[in-house]
Amino acid sequence: MKITLALFVFALLAGCGTVSQRPSRLEPSSYGCMSAVVKQKLPAGLPDKQAHCVASGLIARYCSLPEAYMAGMGKELRDVVTRGDVEWADWRADRLGIACARRAADDTALVACCEK
Repeated sequence: MKITLALFVFALLAGCGTVSQRPSRLEPSSYGCMSAVVKQKLPAGLPDKQAHCVASGLIARYCSLPEAYMAGMGKELRDVVTRGDVEWADWRADRLGIACARRAADDTALVACCEK
């Protein structure tokens, strides 16, 4: 019940919150925007934690902050259901990416922040 309520609140806030110097949104819907960012903007071949960091940061930049949190949570919930690799470190990497997005002036700076 608490998870359902949390997801509902995140869904309501999905359009709220942004980062400075945010580029144009890639798609109007939350899922469409998150998917487009991962397909179009995420560099290939990144190590797992760096991929989490960069993906969340890019979603925060191109979509919104709540959508970036929602994407990270959704990925881990999917891993639970599909018996994937569920790790607390993935969630920490997602949060680091969101923090990097708040400071980064562009995608290159975001990727550099996640490399540290």
